[in-house]
Amino acid sequence: MNTGDWWWVTQDQLLAGGTIVPVICTSDQTHLTNFSGDQHAWPLYLTIVNIREDIHRTPTQYIWILVGLIPCPPKSAKNTDEAWHSAVGTVLSPLRNLDITGPGLKWNCADEFQPQCYPLLAAWVGDYPEQVMIDQVSYGSCPMCEIPIGAPMGHSTIRPLDNPRDQDVHSELLDETNINILHTLGVHLIPNQFWQYPLCNVYRLWQPDELHQLLLGLVKDLLHWLLKYLKARNVKNQFDNRFMSVPRYPGLQLFCKPFDSMKCSSWQGKEIRGMIRSLAVNCAPILDCCKDDGKTPAETASDEMVMGAVCALCEFSLLVSQQDHSDLSLTALDDALNRFYKKKSDFREQKMSKSEKAQVDELLARESVGK
Repeated sequence: MNTGDWWWVTQDQLLAGGTIVPVICTSDQTHLTNFSGDQHAWPLYLTIVNIREDIHRTPTQYIWILVGLIPCPPKSAKNTDEAWHSAVGTVLSPLRNLDITGPGLKWNCADEFQPQCYPLLAAWVGDYPEQVMIDQVSYGSCPMCEIPIGAPMGHSTIRPLDNPRDQDVHSELLDETNINILHTLGVHLIPNQFWQYPLCNVYRLWQPDELHQLLLGLVKDLLHWLLKYLKARNVKNQFDNRFMSVPRYPGLQLFCKPFDSMKCSSWQGKEIRGMIRSLAVNCAPILDCCKDDGKTPAETASDEMVMGAVCALCEFSLLVSQQDHSDLSLTALDDALNRFYKKKSDFREQKMSKSEKAQVDELLARESVGK
């Protein structure tokens, strides 16, 4: 985080000599037991960024500390989000009540000095449902921008952020005359307690997260789209045979069952990461373009697009897992992501319903006419 712009921009808004202590929180609804009434709870963890990265990655250092265990209300309860916000606001009240114009907090440092510290909420690690609840936006909306629900994202070219959400604007619209505007923006009609935290933008707390956004999100969806595509092309059995026939090699995970016959709902990042290491190799002989394989030109073009999307996302996922990045690796990440967005349109049939496909086709037709 110290290499990004946020730290430097925020530092300029503090008094001279102040030291930022960026705080990262994480929470996720956790299933506790099946034997005591199907109990759930929200554990709330906290850490700071002013710790070396190699120490952060060591589980035995206990960098993340449990600061609260929030009970989940019954399924029939109302105003669940408000109750969660109230509980989190109580736990994190010292961060909310910090005076950034004052002298800060005197904390002992490793160099035996006591700098003026300003602990600020900088990021929140969680999956999409968690971020929707934190941002108080409608499910299906983007937590970061005001793109309409259901609008196609990345269908042709990578687009810039559509009207980034502004919490100052949203707070001013919280009255009866602007209900329709807030509904259009996908914002709930209640004040968000995270608007009160100093130098905190709740719509920028969602940071890139390899586990939730990539492995358990986009990559897992790609696997399901790919299986539907292979099934429609009548080559799924070939893929299953190759999937279960990966030879033993250091670093490769072996699977003894087809992908769709395993309980994929319990898969974590380790299993998904192990699969993408051999996914492109398993798909290449099946989707590779060959003039003598009896494919029609349309099938050949479709296979090229699908294989390109698979290779691009596998390459992107493996590059992201590197601990250190350079300008060369960042350029390679941009290139892989661009290739994926350009090639993934052939999965539209596997992902969308007929009505959704008709809406997207209509929007694409309008864009082509506008150009």
